[in-house]
Order: sequence, then structure tokens, then C-alpha cells
Amino acid sequence: MSAAVFAGRWWRSFTGGRAPQPPRTPGRGREGNSLRLRIWASFVGRDLPPSRRGTEPATEPATEPAYETPAGLSRPVPPRDEPRNRQHASPLAPGWFALPPLLTGGGLTASGSDAVVLETSAPDGRSRFLVRRRDSPPSDLRPGVRAEYSLELVLRGVDAQRPMVTTVEYATADGAGQVLLVPVARGKVGPPASYVRLPGFSAGTAWTACAPGPVTSGTAWDAATVAGSVRAALNEATRDAWRQVAELVGDDLRGVIEGELA
Repeated sequence: MSAAVFAGRWWRSFTGGRAPQPPRTPGRGREGNSLRLRIWASFVGRDLPPSRRGTEPATEPATEPAYETPAGLSRPVPPRDEPRNRQHASPLAPGWFALPPLLTGGGLTASGSDAVVLETSAPDGRSRFLVRRRDSPPSDLRPGVRAEYSLELVLRGVDAQRPMVTTVEYATADGAGQVLLVPVARGKVGPPASYVRLPGFSAGTAWTACAPGPVTSGTAWDAATVAGSVRAALNEATRDAWRQVAELVGDDLRGVIEGELA
């Protein structure tokens, strides 16, 4: 190798100039190495490893994690503005809560007897709902004849010195809405409780209820709803609760209640 060729090679290596040949590997780094090491490496033709002094380690761009699809294949997470499994359930009004539907497929009860087929409580635990089912006698099990359902409402930890009323709403089998007012007043024995019929109620019915509230002179209900609710009473304790309600409401509703109790 001539002195001119060697000098040219040395100068290009020292100054970082590129010769007209394929590029060297990234390991031939000079940044951050001392002048003496660079001269020595250029002289002997060695590649120096990149120095960490004065340089920042390269980082790879962050990538979104992957999730498993139902088929077991991995694909990128969808954009953040498209959340998965979003539910569009309409919130209930304050004080209202959903009750679990009655499951289908229950066995028949003895003719003329009431059997508890659903038992649940309000979120605060103060209201207990027991759905009972009464089957018709075998001679009446004709097409179109449905089992009858009733509701026992029991209050616990509630001061029922004055009557309290819980509203129950559900859709009947024909799609019509049903609103039922259930009054509860303190009885002579046991916790405050009422027992009412659930007209049009059936298995799978979605229904909601509100927390019991006190009755005042300013309480306003639809007269038809009050009349139907009074007729749904199944025992004397419930009818007596309605008598106490009648003493607190306005004249119009009092007349409706007393007329249905007569």
C-alpha cells in the first residue's frame, strides 16, 4: 500500500469522511471517544464501539398492547375514542331500582296454595320483596289461563308510625304499563308489611320499584292508579294501610280510596 493511499485512508477515517464504497457498520462509531483512541483506531483499521458519553440511548416508539379476540387472534387495540363493551343502559330516576325478573320454568304449585317463587331486597336492604305464585286448579288449566302472582312487601328498619308507600312498575304480558301503589303501615304484630295482587305479571317481566316514601296532604297520584292499587289489596293489613293513607291525602283521592274499600 503506497504512502498516499494510506494517508488518504487515515485522513478520511479521522475526519469522518466517506469513501466511495459500501457504508460501514453502525459499530464504527466515533462520537464520544477520545482523540487518541480515534487516531489509534484509524491507524490500525479497527472499529470503535459507540461511547455512551454525551449521547442518549435510542428508544423505540411505544406501541399499543394487543388483546385477544374471541377467535384467539391478536390484533391492535381499537382507538381510544372507540371503547369496547360500552353499555347504553338508561339510568333510573333517583330512588328507583331494578328488581330481578322471575325466571321461567318453575314447577307448578299445589292447587290453591301460594308459594314464594322470587325473593329479593332493595339496595339499602330496608324493603323486602317476595313474589308468590298461585296456580289454578287442574280443571281451569285451559289455553290462555295464566298463573296468578302476588307481592308481599316487608319493611325493616323503617319508622312506619305513618303509612309509607312504595311504587312498583312493570309491563304486562300485552305490553301495557302497570303502576301499582303499595302502602305499608305498622301492624299490631311483626314488621310493617302488605300483600297485594300483581295484575298481568308473568315470568320474565322486567320491573322496577322506588324506595318507600311518606304520605302527606300534598301527595298527588292519578285517580285510576289509586283505584287499581286499592283493588289489588289481598289482606286486611293492606286495606287498613289504605285507610290510613286516606286520612292524609286530599279530598279527591280520599273519595277514590274510600269508594274502593266500601
